[in-house]
Amino acid sequence: MIDLHFEESSHTYTLNGRRVPSVTQVLDPLIVLDGIPWDVLEAARIFGNHVHLACHLYNLGTLDWDSLDPVLASYVRGYVRFLTDTGFIVLASEERVASVKMGYAGTLDLFGRLDGEAALIDAKRTVAVPRSVGPQTAGYEQAVRESHPDAVAQCASGPGDGRINRYALHLRADGSWRLVPKTDPNDARVFLAALTLHNYLEEAA
Repeated sequence: MIDLHFEESSHTYTLNGRRVPSVTQVLDPLIVLDGIPWDVLEAARIFGNHVHLACHLYNLGTLDWDSLDPVLASYVRGYVRFLTDTGFIVLASEERVASVKMGYAGTLDLFGRLDGEAALIDAKRTVAVPRSVGPQTAGYEQAVRESHPDAVAQCASGPGDGRINRYALHLRADGSWRLVPKTDPNDARVFLAALTLHNYLEEAA
């Protein structure tokens, strides 16, 4: 059973009565290794949250385009072009998921069907796609399998085939988009290694 709660003000997840780390918290050390200053990361995170929210509202059919800042709107138009160009079917947007087995949670950007197959997509509006997206989507994949097994089975590309294709959706300031497959078989191992490190440091604190 999965009993998942999210506290917006502290950005904390509670899974079956126990506080657990988020996927992004687990991968913070990888972002640090990329050498990006924290103030730049924080500004990017805040703006990225606005982009994600606007895209989510578009998925819900409730986006007020007139309320968007022109810079923000350009990224959302890129997202809409992605949907139109690819025919991606959104089944879950800004969905909270968790892994009871591994003890973590998070909010994935997009899950659905692309070219007739299950697809998990993380949207990025950074200058370049961070290398942490591979392990990030691997973490979300495990969590969505546990949280929504029926949806995963429904999206399977064939009988007995439970594959989920993972992607980074790179949204650019000019309204263009690029879909980057994440296929490294080491992604899941890297995520689990980062989770082990996170838990070790938490226990030592």
